[in-house]
Amino acid sequence: MSVGQLALGLNWVVEGNYAAKWKKFITNKAALVLCSIFIMHLIGLIYTYDFDYGMEDIKKKVPLLILPFMFCTTDTLNNKERNTVLGLFIGGVTFTTFHGLFRLLHHSFTDIHNIAPHVQAIRLALMIVLSVFLLAGYVFSHKWSFLSVVLLLWAAWLFVFLIIMESLTGIVVSLLLFTVLLVFYGIKSIRQKQVIRGASILMIIVGTFIGCTIYLSNFRAEYFPKPENINFSKLDKVSVKGFPYLNDSVKEMIENGHYVYTYISWNELEQGWEGKSKIPFDSLDKRGNPVRYTLARYLTSMGVRKDSSGFSKLTPHDIWAIENGIPNYNFMALSSMKFRLYQAMWEIDDYRRGGDISGHSIMQRFEFWKAAAGIIKQHPLIGVGTGNVKDAFAKQYVAMHSKLDPPFRLRSHNQYLEIGAGFGLAGLVWFFFSLVYPGMKLGKFKSYTYVIFFLIIFFSMFSEDTLETQAGVTFYALFNSFFLFLA
Repeated sequence: MSVGQLALGLNWVVEGNYAAKWKKFITNKAALVLCSIFIMHLIGLIYTYDFDYGMEDIKKKVPLLILPFMFCTTDTLNNKERNTVLGLFIGGVTFTTFHGLFRLLHHSFTDIHNIAPHVQAIRLALMIVLSVFLLAGYVFSHKWSFLSVVLLLWAAWLFVFLIIMESLTGIVVSLLLFTVLLVFYGIKSIRQKQVIRGASILMIIVGTFIGCTIYLSNFRAEYFPKPENINFSKLDKVSVKGFPYLNDSVKEMIENGHYVYTYISWNELEQGWEGKSKIPFDSLDKRGNPVRYTLARYLTSMGVRKDSSGFSKLTPHDIWAIENGIPNYNFMALSSMKFRLYQAMWEIDDYRRGGDISGHSIMQRFEFWKAAAGIIKQHPLIGVGTGNVKDAFAKQYVAMHSKLDPPFRLRSHNQYLEIGAGFGLAGLVWFFFSLVYPGMKLGKFKSYTYVIFFLIIFFSMFSEDTLETQAGVTFYALFNSFFLFLA
């Protein structure tokens, strides 16, 4: 990314004509507003005490200044050039998906998030969503042909890969985008007195919503049955081999309707595990979770006791699954969207029962957001400054007696709250303005491609701090500037 931006910068320098470019920049209000976000981060250094961290943050944010500046002072592209650039981008994304599929088939990783080794999973997911809707937009804006079929199949593959890589964010953003577009075209059709067409579109929306609701309801009923009714005072105290059972009536962790913390003989499990696996019993599985707890959950999902008798029912494939961090025998593949959905529901269910949220990607976000809200409440006007956000979060977790383990006490994972913590409500209002104003000023909200990109960014920022990584900030600054000033 750095090399690519350097190449763009050198090209800009070689072109010359600096006076005209400067005039073009300072008279472009949309570009000035976009660059102001970088300036806001510079101003935030004034009241920063962790200057080193602040400067690191500034380095990451440089694309917010450089890319709008360069693109707004460059001649716009014609349709052929624009399509070539977007085609190369989609081609690059597609190559990455095939590479990921190759790695999956050859078991080159254990965590599905590492399916593409050179790009963060969430950034790849957003690029895939953008590619899918760009391809679909091209198809439906041109006359139907053999090329249309090819492009639709191409888009379908990219969406399938989203499912393969278990990207909940990518799929949710895609569904939201699809819904917004259908609503827009449905209302537009009705206004144009194409009532049947508009009503059909709105019926598709309602049908999709009902279908998703039914599927989720059936999924929950199948994998989250009502917990078994047991009397803890009448449970066996020792196993057949005479080892004491752990029967914890306080921890209500459930797997397939069975209590995880009943009938556990850690001694027998350790003896059985050490004879079957090279991964130590007291270490972590390949997803970073304690082996003993993954094993206990897996046996519980099978409906057997966590002792030598239950362990004997495990096959070599079961051992492989546990080593790879799979806690339920219903989900044996490294890639399984059903397992990702199960994980999400299980995290919510376990949280409601008072379980530990550390390491649970969905539920710990609520703790992140709570910490961010606490920081904003304490520094409502201008926030804590560019370099102090990390330290502010660390202090806030301590102040609110967070149950998150220290390694999981991360920042907000919400770009809006991140801006609020760093620059207060004043900065947050200006950030929203910087998102919306450039597109309105340049009339880009009439452009399908810009609207698609804008909505992807807008929705994703609710669950990700997009601008806090080099990949995220470059993705935003590059395509935002491209669709605003060049395309």
